[in-house]
Amino acid sequence: MTTGSHIFATLDLTPSTDSRLAELNEIGFNHLIGLSLLRWTEQDCLASLDIGPSHLNPAGLVHGGVFLTMLDVSLAMSGSYSQPPLYLMPGLTLNLNTQFIGAAKNDDIKVYATARKTGGGRSVFFASGEVFTPDGRILASATGTFKPGRQPSS
Repeated sequence: MTTGSHIFATLDLTPSTDSRLAELNEIGFNHLIGLSLLRWTEQDCLASLDIGPSHLNPAGLVHGGVFLTMLDVSLAMSGSYSQPPLYLMPGLTLNLNTQFIGAAKNDDIKVYATARKTGGGRSVFFASGEVFTPDGRILASATGTFKPGRQPSS
């Protein structure tokens, strides 16, 4: 949907009940930048980030690399879900095409990323997704090619 110069997304911010997400939110790069995984299912992935001063560029806007990271993480996860008791293992990015559509400021407080698997097979999958504000204003979109995550060797 388009209103004026803004493009809006249809929002589904329903979180997952998968307790394995809490562990992933406490480790690594996602934790370092404050990216929280809210939902990861066989159909999609949803992540959020509370905007803070460390996410802003010198112009006072959220740095494009923040949006790129959110898209990379959510798209790579969208085609790599495993049912419990298996581990949740993100996919590996082979290619990521990103379009920056709008800007976010510190006043926007929070941004979300959503992604869904759009095709592929056992060894490679394709995904698309968007970063958006709580009111649905799309800030960036991406498509990519990924290798599914693999379970650790026993």
